[in-house]
Amino acid sequence: MTQTLWIVRHGNREDFGNPSWAKNAPRPYDPALSADGERQAQEAGNSLRGQTVHRIYASPFLRTIQTAHYIADAVELPVALEPGIGEVLPTVQEMPALLAEEERRRLFARIDSAYRPAGTLVYPENEADGHRRCGQTVRQLADAYPEHNLLFVTHASPVIGIVRHLTGLQERISVPLCAIFTLQRNGSGWHLIGDGGSVAHLSDSATSLRYAHTG
Repeated sequence: MTQTLWIVRHGNREDFGNPSWAKNAPRPYDPALSADGERQAQEAGNSLRGQTVHRIYASPFLRTIQTAHYIADAVELPVALEPGIGEVLPTVQEMPALLAEEERRRLFARIDSAYRPAGTLVYPENEADGHRRCGQTVRQLADAYPEHNLLFVTHASPVIGIVRHLTGLQERISVPLCAIFTLQRNGSGWHLIGDGGSVAHLSDSATSLRYAHTG
């Protein structure tokens, strides 16, 4: 039996094009997608239409929820908010302000309000611990649903942690905006399909590559 995981980075965020955005923002660590980021998320969803996706999980930050919802609309599934794949923020000492739960549910109809998270998100946390947290959360969910193909929408650093934790890959990993990494398990081991995260589905891959995170 083969199990497939898709690990997706969110689309472009509003503060990437406006570095001063966070100075006056009520939630400086929780920017929304930019206009081109929304288009990237739509294109990611369109590229996954027709794939056999059984469950979608998203980090609880706004940009990942937005990206996940465009994908969920394409594949017609609910979105489970999973803090265990939340952003890795080594310089942050406490949980940053995120969109209130009531507001999330009002804005995003596909959020699964009955979902109980598998992992937790607690700061402060160094990068190694953050990578481990994300990898362990994804492994736990994949093992809990071995007959299901799972899709995770998260951030660049968690993508690196998840891929390394599951596959043991040691080479440097580049994570462009809205890149899709595909992992498959056939037996006991996980394998990365292709050379890394694909951006072939994006109409303008230059923007995605410009903000690639490498680790």
